[in-house]
Amino acid sequence: MTTVSSEQISLEMNLKELKLPMMLKMYSQISREAVEENLGYEQYLNRLIQYEVDVRLNNRIKHLLSIANFPRNKLISDFQFDRVKAVKKEVIVELCQGHFLSDHTNIILYGNPGAGKTHLVLGIGRELCLKGFKVIFFTGCQLIQELIKAKNNQNIMNFLKKLRRFDLVIIDELGFIPLEKGEGDLLFQFISDRYERGSIIITSNLVFSQWDNIFKDPITTAAAVDRIIHHAILFDFTEDSSYRTKVAQKRLQM
Repeated sequence: MTTVSSEQISLEMNLKELKLPMMLKMYSQISREAVEENLGYEQYLNRLIQYEVDVRLNNRIKHLLSIANFPRNKLISDFQFDRVKAVKKEVIVELCQGHFLSDHTNIILYGNPGAGKTHLVLGIGRELCLKGFKVIFFTGCQLIQELIKAKNNQNIMNFLKKLRRFDLVIIDELGFIPLEKGEGDLLFQFISDRYERGSIIITSNLVFSQWDNIFKDPITTAAAVDRIIHHAILFDFTEDSSYRTKVAQKRLQM
């Protein structure tokens, strides 16, 4: 029968009080390892704390990936950079470090559908979550629906404040489905609220000269584009053809 000392009882109570579950779970095992490996006090304490830190970090990453609402798991390492002219691998790898978030820079990917824009933004978003940044993903339609719902519930400002908590808001496929003027006005309200407060990534099949199709008003369009591109990195996919179409054509030729 193992005797539990008063020191062990006190230690376990203190670890529970301080909410350090991994240290509570692992301290006995790490103590044995410390004796076997002749670890010093600092080495023992550092190893024990590292377990707690690792678990908390892993749990935080799981939480961040969950709230990001990514529809698919896309990896930057799977993207075929040699098939597109619009982006260089080293530029995307740098964006994945998250430095652009500190000065609220936006990223806009526009041009032909099927060229890999969604894959890239999902991959960037995932990498940023792994680094501890708070990201949320919407399609253009999803964001509009959330804005409409918030307006109808008379809590549009609360919804916008909620989005301010995210380091990055990703809006995919903006402009794929035409908007009513009232919907465009809500989108402009979001863009204005986000301006110089947090970063946005947008993918769109429309070049900026076609954004009247989104906002239905040239003045609103100009104001929205001005806010978005004031601090922005632009990727032009208008010369890149659809990868999905290429794959389908190859299948037909087989």
